Amino acid sequence: MPLLPELRSHSIVFLYPGQGGSPQGSLQALYSVSDETRQTIDEVIAAVDGVVEERHQRGHAIAPGMVREVLLSPDTGTVLPYGLKQLALYTSAVAMTRVLRHAGIEPDAALGESFGEIAARECAGNVTVTNGARTACALNDAYYAVLNQGDMLLVNASEAHTLAVLRQINHPELSLATVNSPTHTVVSGPHDALQAMIDATPAGTPPPRELGIGYASHHPQHTAIKQAALRSMPGIPQTPLKLALYSTVQQRAYTPQDDLVEGFSDNTIKPCHLPNTLNALARAIPNPVFIDLGSNGYMARCVSKILPGAQTYAPLTQNALDLRADLTRQR
Repeated sequence: MPLLPELRSHSIVFLYPGQGGSPQGSLQALYSVSDETRQTIDEVIAAVDGVVEERHQRGHAIAPGMVREVLLSPDTGTVLPYGLKQLALYTSAVAMTRVLRHAGIEPDAALGESFGEIAARECAGNVTVTNGARTACALNDAYYAVLNQGDMLLVNASEAHTLAVLRQINHPELSLATVNSPTHTVVSGPHDALQAMIDATPAGTPPPRELGIGYASHHPQHTAIKQAALRSMPGIPQTPLKLALYSTVQQRAYTPQDDLVEGFSDNTIKPCHLPNTLNALARAIPNPVFIDLGSNGYMARCVSKILPGAQTYAPLTQNALDLRADLTRQR
């Protein structure tokens, strides 16, 4: 990934990916940059741990300190307890957002894909760090009813090719979940349906990769999951957006007339389309710098495929020395 581009003459868009990356060790390098970044990360983790403590006292398995351990310890490939991955991904993105803002890097818009829309809403001023964590937990609670009954596959194919394969397989429970780029899609469904998709991969083609989320998101049969989310999320306090917020499930920016809880909950049953969303954003915000707040830079790579020549930056893929230089240069 390139180092941070020149920002003074460009608008800035913060990108918040879904659940495809791993949060394990994602903040290790950032934590060692300076005392200020450590303090910022500690503050965000403490806010999330407040929610974790509330839930732990009610019998939930995730305990205070577990999010910190995931984010600041080396990635050993350990299978995380249900819900911990999502909370850690959210915390990582919010902490990176706060560090960038403290360095004087302010976004003109935020774009959230799927689960990443929660951290994007925090960036846009719609929810606090704490209430974003509550939203992530509410979504996990809603999906618990279908835990381990399905998952999602990252497919190395275009939208048109993936749809053609889905028609060929003709499995009633297999669904296109997201379009990430001209060469990557995600398919959602129960395990036997996903295996049919894997079996349909031509020889010599990279096989689809299971994302290990634990459930089949963006699936049209999950209306009960959406309703469960809608029963709990409206009680979480919100405030009006302070900057443009783009949603890949809505494929556009939210308007003041939109219900953001209803819009976000559509991620349970509707597909995401990053190319359509980016094209809508590019018409409104010409030639921005896209900063990927995810752990592996995947969303930045997707942007480069969708908008050739776009300037991208993925801070959490940088080493500590480069991060320190990039953040210092913006002050």
